[in-house]
Amino acid sequence: MKFLLDENVPLSIKKVVKELGYHAITLHDENKLGIKNGEVEDLAIKKDAIIITLDSDFLTIKKDLQVKSKIIFVNIHPRNPKVIIDLIKKNLDKCIAQLNIPGKSF
Repeated sequence: MKFLLDENVPLSIKKVVKELGYHAITLHDENKLGIKNGEVEDLAIKKDAIIITLDSDFLTIKKDLQVKSKIIFVNIHPRNPKVIIDLIKKNLDKCIAQLNIPGKSF
């Protein structure tokens, strides 16, 4: 299982995802900082990766991309990296189970 971390996700999450036994890449790794959300989704589809993002705009993606992409939206304010890490550690496997349905956001 592979994850693509949106640029708004703290880089420390990459380490946590790897510790949980998954592969994680960032937009920084791919030299793709500043690309549009649609391009992030295209990259995730190409890489067969689940997007992890803090950006709610991903919840309103184009219908044609909804059936191809998988997105985990972390809705937390303020964006405290320690809290995000705890949420990822506790809920990543549950999110993966929910995302077995293409186009479903969790």
